[in-house]
Amino acid sequence: MKKYTFLIFFIISILFLGCIEPEKDQLPQKENNPPHSKCGDGVCDSLERERDLCPEDCLNTPTKKETAKSAPPVVYIGMMVHLEGWADETDESAYVRHVGLMREYADLFEKYGAKLTWESKELTKGSLRWGDNVLLEMQERGHGVGVHADVGGSKNYVCKNFTSDLTTKKKELEQLGVNVRHVSGVTSHCDWVTACVESGFKFTTGGVAYSVSSLPEELRPEEFKNCPSPSKCHQPYPTSLAERLHPWRARSGADWIVDNPDGKLVILAESGLLVAKYEESISSDGSNISGEFTREDIDTYFRELEQAIALSNPDKVNIYYVGWSLGKPLDKVLLEEWLKRIQPYVENGSVRWATLPEMYDAYII
Repeated sequence: MKKYTFLIFFIISILFLGCIEPEKDQLPQKENNPPHSKCGDGVCDSLERERDLCPEDCLNTPTKKETAKSAPPVVYIGMMVHLEGWADETDESAYVRHVGLMREYADLFEKYGAKLTWESKELTKGSLRWGDNVLLEMQERGHGVGVHADVGGSKNYVCKNFTSDLTTKKKELEQLGVNVRHVSGVTSHCDWVTACVESGFKFTTGGVAYSVSSLPEELRPEEFKNCPSPSKCHQPYPTSLAERLHPWRARSGADWIVDNPDGKLVILAESGLLVAKYEESISSDGSNISGEFTREDIDTYFRELEQAIALSNPDKVNIYYVGWSLGKPLDKVLLEEWLKRIQPYVENGSVRWATLPEMYDAYII
């Protein structure tokens, strides 16, 4: 009997203990939900900081979002190359020479982790006629490729042809298997913004001051009210580096200088020609541009790059790219010197090489 009495007492004890709820402090903690202190105890623990649970304790401790915003901004840098000035579509030897230079420059840039954006004019038809699809090769190697239209700039250009002319050039490049999203060389008195959108382009590059000719006269800057031609008003536009630093959306040629969230064409403003950086810095009207690449051009580039870095905004996409035309090859020794001087900026994180399509992607994300 004693044996059964002991057994019954043991079972009752187990049942009684199982009904007692352990104190909260004794509950096991999940690994993904670490313990945290009480709000108001003066301790800002990880949960309070990351989830903004207690601003009293974490008043002077940055949250994750605040930490991200405080990170230094990066400036996307690039090089736009216009493939023009050679008879690539009619002269096979010129085409072969051009293609050879492209590969030489691409090899040099890739040596330093740098990227080019090729914008093709005559070379597109040359590739279709002579073969050796260098443009598709460049895209597959990580460089950018787009259209350099050189359309709409003459005073007697018929505006109603704009969309069809741009569409033709886009389709020609697409025949080579290239993913075509952008165009340059569309500065015009016509509504070049609408023409670009209607022909399927997502963004435009290399804008110059003649582009203000599409604006109503009262909106044009005084110094560019009566531009006779793109060559006479070929300065980078906007003229201010601060205004060129961030992409924006344009709704039409009549108001493209104003950022419009409903605009369907993104504008990536160019900051001049590498071979003319020095001349551009001392000449406001674009005169005295020799086209000779010198160390003065390189020094001027870096002075302006420093300004771009100082003006960069962590809450915006910051871009700074320059151009050149492969119609006149550059001195490779000087070009490599320029690339070497950029390396420290890349290594400290203040700049990052990007193609123009990559800058566009960074903006629209």
